[in-house]
Amino acid sequence: MIYVEDNPANIAFMRDLVGELSRVELITAPSAEIGLELIAAHLPDAVIMDINLPGMSGFDAMQRLREAPATRHIPVIGLSAGALLKDTNRARQAGFYRYLTKPVKVAELTRVLEELLVRTAS
Repeated sequence: MIYVEDNPANIAFMRDLVGELSRVELITAPSAEIGLELIAAHLPDAVIMDINLPGMSGFDAMQRLREAPATRHIPVIGLSAGALLKDTNRARQAGFYRYLTKPVKVAELTRVLEELLVRTAS
């Protein structure tokens, strides 16, 4: 799994959370540009993408992932502080597998990650 996030505290939180899940190796990227390179190189089972990144946004990165045949099938979970209906609608239209708001609700994120693990195991 690749986590695209520029905030070190959020990265540490995600490492702790994912560390409790079996079969998951977490690779992190501090920007969308680096994240896209890592995603293309590793073709992970899932991606967690912060929306508000320096440089390219998570929405722009998502568009690039959907345009590339090798990555268009990878489920991407979007994370953002934007909790308005327009934000969730935009994320749905962009093709995110799920759109979760910050601060992250641990139970909700864990449920989505486990859902993806079951999906990729079959």
